[in-house]
Amino acid sequence: MNNLNNDTELRAAIIHAVIRINNLLIKHGNSDKLAGAYGLSQQQWTLLGVLDRNGQGMTMTELGKNLLVTKANMTGMIDRLERDGFVSRHPDQFDRRVTKVMLTEKGTHFMREIEGPRDLFSAEMFADFTSEETQQFYSYLERFFKKLDS
Repeated sequence: MNNLNNDTELRAAIIHAVIRINNLLIKHGNSDKLAGAYGLSQQQWTLLGVLDRNGQGMTMTELGKNLLVTKANMTGMIDRLERDGFVSRHPDQFDRRVTKVMLTEKGTHFMREIEGPRDLFSAEMFADFTSEETQQFYSYLERFFKKLDS
């Protein structure tokens, strides 16, 4: 670990490390070991994961807020995923002015198929951490996220 002279340097180093981790996760997610093996980007995989966890479909606005992307970027991503058969658009049953994006059978199949490679990758990344350290790490990240998202 670098010799950091004060709390200001330490906080700056942590933020820099988080950015580097994000960039490396995108790189690995795009690789042929994970989403890239299926012709998808990390961002598309993340979008499919959000839909998978939601289970009921989401509006473009909800997805954009969840993924922190603009409406234009969200539209482009959904267009490509719909073209490739991973998602479909459906009118909301209560408000036909609203369109919900939902996983297709292919999208759901992809999410189940990538669980193994994802779990192997995450096991490799956390191999040097105890279960307690992993829990603490998650807790710290959640606190950091809540502060950023407030």
